Amino acid sequence: MKKINLKVLLSLFITSLLFVGFSAKAEKLDDIIISGTLKCGVMLDFPPAGFRDKDNNPVGYDVEYCKDIAKSMGVEAVIVETASPQRLPALISGQIDISIGSVTSTIERSKTVLFTNHYLVYKLTAMVKKGSSIKEWDDLAGKKVGVVLGTTPEIEYLKNCKAWSQGCKQVSYKSNADQMLAFKQGKVDAVIDASSIIGFMVNGAEGKDYQVGPVVPNFNDWISIAVPKGEYHLREFLDTHIFWTVDSGRYAELYKKWFGGEAPPLVRSDVNF
Repeated sequence: MKKINLKVLLSLFITSLLFVGFSAKAEKLDDIIISGTLKCGVMLDFPPAGFRDKDNNPVGYDVEYCKDIAKSMGVEAVIVETASPQRLPALISGQIDISIGSVTSTIERSKTVLFTNHYLVYKLTAMVKKGSSIKEWDDLAGKKVGVVLGTTPEIEYLKNCKAWSQGCKQVSYKSNADQMLAFKQGKVDAVIDASSIIGFMVNGAEGKDYQVGPVVPNFNDWISIAVPKGEYHLREFLDTHIFWTVDSGRYAELYKKWFGGEAPPLVRSDVNF
């Protein structure tokens, strides 16, 4: 079957919405198209999803994703810096049109906003030295693994290392800085953190000495775009965009660029609906 062009499909989707009865109440998607701008709430203190480059320009996965959506709509993207606690309040109050701020979709949050299908999923990933023999999760058995005390990486590592005959060999540190210093000094064989942080470090200035290691099994942090409650047409448009971003290979391209490594699937393989 011939693949339908993404731009054509989304243009038809927008056109069909604009021809809905003029007596109907104006919707957010209509407002965005008429105004010519899409205001995206993005956290700019969460690299590599969102941060500022050396020239103070917003960059990152979420920033580029917003620009792709705006391009599909035929409007300009406006990046609105939104701190973590303000991501949903800014959306509800109308300061932003959508929140692309690495928002985890939860039951509690869905009481006040709508969530799209997942456009990103965070994993917990190990980082190892370049050329390391550690390729798979079980290769960490018997190795010293640096984690930060009381964090999700420590909790998830301890859950998954119990099956090893060598037992758990974690070395827990008080901060990320202490963890990374120990890794650089060779006191641990690997460190575990969010895939976003690991990917950013591997792609950073010091990344030539590191590589992305195995993923912690059975852990996913599902991330969605949040839209105002009741704005179903806007959500449908975004779901369509997310689908074609995956199907066209753009998702894999963006993920590799900003996080490094292979893009994880955006659906759970262990659940039948």
